[in-house]
Amino acid sequence: MSKINLEKKWVFDPLHTVVIENHLAKLLFQADEGQEVNMEGIINFSHSQDTFQTEDYIQSEYQDGILKIILQDIDSDEVKDAVFTITIPEGVYLKVKTDNYPISLNNLKNKLKVLNENSPIYLQNCQGDMHLENENGLIRLSDCEGNIDAKLENGPLSASKISGQTLHLENENGPIKVRMASFTEVELYSENGPIFYETIPVENGNFQFKTENGSINLVLPNNFDFTLEATTQWGRVKTSFDLPITFNDNIYTMINGEGTSHIKAISDNGTIKINAENRLNLDFVMNKLEQIKIALQKVNSEAEKQKVVEMVNKITTYINRLADSIKEEKIKEKITSATSKLKDLVVNFDFRETNDKVIKSVEDIDSQIQDAFKEGIKNIKESVDDLKKHRFHTESVAAYVKKILDSPQIKPYLGGEHKKKEKENIADRSRIKILEMLEAGKITAEEAERLLKAIGKE
Repeated sequence: MSKINLEKKWVFDPLHTVVIENHLAKLLFQADEGQEVNMEGIINFSHSQDTFQTEDYIQSEYQDGILKIILQDIDSDEVKDAVFTITIPEGVYLKVKTDNYPISLNNLKNKLKVLNENSPIYLQNCQGDMHLENENGLIRLSDCEGNIDAKLENGPLSASKISGQTLHLENENGPIKVRMASFTEVELYSENGPIFYETIPVENGNFQFKTENGSINLVLPNNFDFTLEATTQWGRVKTSFDLPITFNDNIYTMINGEGTSHIKAISDNGTIKINAENRLNLDFVMNKLEQIKIALQKVNSEAEKQKVVEMVNKITTYINRLADSIKEEKIKEKITSATSKLKDLVVNFDFRETNDKVIKSVEDIDSQIQDAFKEGIKNIKESVDDLKKHRFHTESVAAYVKKILDSPQIKPYLGGEHKKKEKENIADRSRIKILEMLEAGKITAEEAERLLKAIGKE
């Protein structure tokens, strides 16, 4: 096997857009701290290539701030594999079009437009508005922030820990699954697949979910104020919320809290499930606080500072809502006091001065919030353990259930003994049937013997 290493660099000023048309390799995009576009690649051939010329397959042109790169297909059966890593400067509009090759984008702060066919698209820890399209391949996002518009045919679309203002997802033949999302404008549509959506509380949100041939499963926090309208032609509506439900003109309606966010769920041929979420999502909180710390380190203008202030307002609102679910007033006061300090700290932050002290203060506040929530969770766990011991007189519910199932009153009706007797009865009836068929001449003696042996083995 022969390996060719490629390296190419483009430096232009101004540069506001990078367009890449790929017919050659798997692409991995990463952030570049400078203003250069760098490409490093490896192409593996089954045999040595003495006549290979890079310029024949990597072409580029620049005009008026737009750099276009074309990666041409190598028309040879000897190409075994090709992988390119491309670094992109922050703030540049990146447009990528490819087919038959995976695309992975990591740690970018760019506006993105990515089109693919027959291979997956992966995004992780990216910030900026995103437009994604894929046909016959999956789309997967994690830890991304920005307005997201994604369309998919014939594959799964999944996302976790994503946030922004607007989220629009469409899938023609496949599922949509979104976990730990934070958007105020949401529209999800799947023609032939289920929809799963989990949100944190947002203010004045507008959500629409529609599927023609699939179920809708929504996970909504208990402390989320919403008005939900659900419609299904041939399915059912189920909920774990302890709320009154009205039914009028084929619409099920339920209101939680002040009902300020509006949710519509429509399924032609599937069930709609509305699940209440009681979990304290500390992973999401810590992730957002870490993003705030990183953003503060890079603030160089009033506009950038205002963006951080908005981030802080959103996460402190969410944290305070979580605190409301904690019964201990002392712990609740610790959390609200810490979030108040965080808001004041960021509002009064002077980016023209050194920010090391501010970052240290943010870290201290983060620790206060974490410690308070952990204390609350510990208290809840201790209360549950006490309940187990007093109610069940045992260390765990599982042990109590096992004790019941192993009792002589219950065991004969469960599992082994019951199934064993049932099998024996079926075998006896089968043997009688075989002998009757032999007597009537419907089967031969050899066939009867073979069948009886088979029953004996079972």
